[in-house]
Amino acid sequence: MRLVAVLTAALLSATGLAGAQPAGAELTGSGRTATVFVELATSSAVDAFEREDDRGRAIGAARESRRLIGEITDKVLKALRDKDSRARQVARTANAVPGFVVTGDAARLRELSALSEVRSVRAIVPKTASNSGAAQLTRAVKVWQDNGKLGEGLRIGVIDTGVDYTHADFGGEGTVEAYRAVDRTAPWTPNAKVVGGHDFVGDDYDADDPDHATPVPDPNPMDCFGHGTHVAGTAAGYGVETDGSTFRGDHRMLTPEHLDRMRVGPGTAPAAEIYALKVFGCTGSTNLTAEAMDWSLDPNGDGDFSDHLDVVNLSLGTDFGGQDDPDSLFVRKLVRNGVLVVAAAGNGGDFYDAGGAPGNTPEALTVANTRDAHVLLDGLGVTDLGDQPGQYSQDYRDFPALDLTRPVVRIQEESNVDGCGPVSQDLTGKVVWLEWDEDDATRECGSKARTDNAEKAGADGVLLTSTRAIFAAAIAGNATTPVFQFTGPATQRVRPLLDAGTLEVRFQGTGRRALPTLAPSIADTITPTSARGARGPVGAKPDVAAPGDTIVSAAVGTGADGVSKGGTSMSTPHVAGIAALVRETHPDWTVEEVKAAVVNTADATVVSGDDRATGVPEAPMRVGAGRVDARQAVDTDLLAMVADDPGSVGVTFGTVPVNRSALLMKTVRVVNKSTTRRTASVAYRPSTEVPGARIEVRPSEVSVPPGGEARVRVTLRVTASELRKVADPTLRTTEDGRARQFLSEASGLVVVSSGEAAARVPVYAAPKPVSALTAAMADGTVRVNGRGFDRGGYASMVSAFELQGRSPELPPCDDEPQVACAVNGSARGGDLRYVGVTSTPGAEDPVVAFGIAMWGQWYTLGSVASPGVRIDTTGDGEPDFAVTAVKPTDPGGSVKADVWLARTTRLADRATVDERPLNGAFGDVDTNLMDSDVVVLPVGVRALGVDPAAGSARISYTARVTGAYAPPGTTDNVIDTLDVPMSFDVLRPGFAVLSYGSAVLSTVVADGAEFEVRRDDGALAADGSDSLLVLFHHNGAGRRAEVLTP
Repeated sequence: MRLVAVLTAALLSATGLAGAQPAGAELTGSGRTATVFVELATSSAVDAFEREDDRGRAIGAARESRRLIGEITDKVLKALRDKDSRARQVARTANAVPGFVVTGDAARLRELSALSEVRSVRAIVPKTASNSGAAQLTRAVKVWQDNGKLGEGLRIGVIDTGVDYTHADFGGEGTVEAYRAVDRTAPWTPNAKVVGGHDFVGDDYDADDPDHATPVPDPNPMDCFGHGTHVAGTAAGYGVETDGSTFRGDHRMLTPEHLDRMRVGPGTAPAAEIYALKVFGCTGSTNLTAEAMDWSLDPNGDGDFSDHLDVVNLSLGTDFGGQDDPDSLFVRKLVRNGVLVVAAAGNGGDFYDAGGAPGNTPEALTVANTRDAHVLLDGLGVTDLGDQPGQYSQDYRDFPALDLTRPVVRIQEESNVDGCGPVSQDLTGKVVWLEWDEDDATRECGSKARTDNAEKAGADGVLLTSTRAIFAAAIAGNATTPVFQFTGPATQRVRPLLDAGTLEVRFQGTGRRALPTLAPSIADTITPTSARGARGPVGAKPDVAAPGDTIVSAAVGTGADGVSKGGTSMSTPHVAGIAALVRETHPDWTVEEVKAAVVNTADATVVSGDDRATGVPEAPMRVGAGRVDARQAVDTDLLAMVADDPGSVGVTFGTVPVNRSALLMKTVRVVNKSTTRRTASVAYRPSTEVPGARIEVRPSEVSVPPGGEARVRVTLRVTASELRKVADPTLRTTEDGRARQFLSEASGLVVVSSGEAAARVPVYAAPKPVSALTAAMADGTVRVNGRGFDRGGYASMVSAFELQGRSPELPPCDDEPQVACAVNGSARGGDLRYVGVTSTPGAEDPVVAFGIAMWGQWYTLGSVASPGVRIDTTGDGEPDFAVTAVKPTDPGGSVKADVWLARTTRLADRATVDERPLNGAFGDVDTNLMDSDVVVLPVGVRALGVDPAAGSARISYTARVTGAYAPPGTTDNVIDTLDVPMSFDVLRPGFAVLSYGSAVLSTVVADGAEFEVRRDDGALAADGSDSLLVLFHHNGAGRRAEVLTP
């Protein structure tokens, strides 16, 4: 919220307590563009269709609804263009959710919310694109062989980069020439496999590039990127024989030996039809996911929704996204109308809430990524040993021409065997052997630095060692020198040749993804990049896991070749194909029942690490119920799903704040799809346990009539005094050299068993103790009343600040045209309420700290809400430093640790000058950073150029919160801001919390505790402040911030 301060005539800098100001010119956004989804205040076409019993009248109602939606869209667009002639329509939707996507002036877009025809205006968050061995592991092949189900008659929509329908995997001509001959903008002729589709964007589209953000749709969904072709092949490709021909035989007769020989293995539903829904150009991101989902409800556009697609695959998303992302509206509407949406969990890694949107929508079937034993690695020729497995570097640019044979030497300088330091040895005409440390925390440098050093010493190539059988991450290298990293076993085989001085190697570009490798030890291990799922207030994710690492599928533009890719983008279509097999087998089952069949039967345990024999079982937050089993999903006639949250299947209690005790219950429906009565036992199998929390199921046995159901109660009991903070045993408790933040999570599976049939339902809860503290101040002492705690890794913490800013609660964006508003529930976690400041002069390492309270809770800090301040230390009215809540990232911008930092950047050169943990402590001290609404951002005063020995050092600052769900067009994705400067002397705080006479940021308190607050009336007068902001970090939502006025 834009605020003003009370100004005095005597001061140039702003002083006083900031107060609310009506919307002003600064936030009009004039000239600033935004892309939004405008939801119209009318019914969708599918809703109109459903209201009619007669099919003919239903089709007529849908067509009339679409006509009306079109008229309303035209009317609203005209009103917009009357004020913004450059506004560009990006897409229209009418079937699932009535509305349109438009790019235009931010201020004019916000004004649309005042129109009676508009329900809401929401910013669009761009989405990015996120088989034979795998099909055998998950027993899809057994379904073909024993059940005879191949996905016949089922239609799978692949919302992606398009599909190369000329590829032999889809029954195309199977030549490079055929691909090159396609006019990608002209009408096309569907074939028996790719039976329909549409290009919603055109090849040049990229939502992240303003010059190419306007789609130019055409009828031809030909792929020019490659992602969609690979995905479609994994879901429903025919398969390609070793000679490059399409497999035309009977999939039911395929043997493992034949499958292993194939150039490209079949998809999991090889008889299913594919609809290619192209929403990406040849590169970049997209804002058109919703339009493609809308299209999938009525592919021929005739108003009859009975021809909707059966399964839609979404191998795309936004990592760390909110569950109220606009695309989630469309997922829910598709599921409600008979379309099963299978979505990627995301590749954000083992970090809390990394799960992507819209895959975190509860109704979606969301898929994590695991490994199977069949791995396609790069190969390097080694004298006397033949091709050895490993991986080539990613950044080398001349692979097509690479064919280099050279002798190998090691660096003689023992202190530089990794090549991280300058290399004085002459490496001309040689390949250099460098030792690689697999531990991110202790590795001296990355692959680029050491490749650059080797290149400067004359090396023609670089070899890296490894201790891993399979790699956790790629290596970058540089653009001009080839780098190859051996696997751990290959390193052991090759090292003796190096020691003997006889090692010679051959680098070849044709060696990439050319060496099939069998690594049984990695089967059913988690892929490190697979996201630790969303655990927001609605439902925990993912639902299941499937193989998605080094998956070989159709390669775009090659005619008949395959390519290996990895990620949840690859595991997701594997499950989409399995879902099609279940739908074929049980055409009368609801979408929820089909999803339950896949989830309930995912009984393969997935473990951490690289070795199944030593790995620790992963919990539902990483893999859902487990790795899928296609045969069991098809065969099962016993289903179980949560009744309280239809569409979710799993039981989610979410984050559970506990005062003294908590008792929460949910109900699981046990459904008997067989024709005979069956008795089933019911038990809870824990994956992660929390002292003080207990999950129970009652009754322990149910009798379910044929075609009927029984009910099982799942109860969570928590006693606050017994809670202890313990980590999931698969978690790294230290990351990036610092203690990580984590939650104590109680999770597991409700297992319903009857004979050989069993149904598994994931259960999740994150209980945490909650204090109930208040404060009163008198005579320099703050007395704390209520209930606190200090036990089991939890301690009720309090921080106190000089209150300097207040901000009213943001109105909803859909009420009136607002300069500042909350677009959804996630944005409430960035809605500023109070801002305060304090400092610790006299300390050995003095800091200035900013205390910030919000009107709503965030469930995770980061992309959804990131608070910060901008500091002016020179008094010229321009900020010199920015302090922002961040997580550390790798060079590519990906999060690399669950460690929240207050990062201080000097704006003149963008240099990081200071990093300290949020709330003043790393993860080994619980400060309740997740699911909170208060935070402290500390900064070292020396980093600001302040001499602690000086008598005074006045700064001014502003506060703001940025995030993905900012109001349309807001500068730098700002959700809310106090942008009129507040003033503070960092060496003379108006209020300071004292511990044993010294100023501290925080202290642990309990009922009846007192802590001293030193008050400096002169400083308060200079700052224009008179109140104390007290933050109780462990209180309940909405009760963590209290203002005391003496």
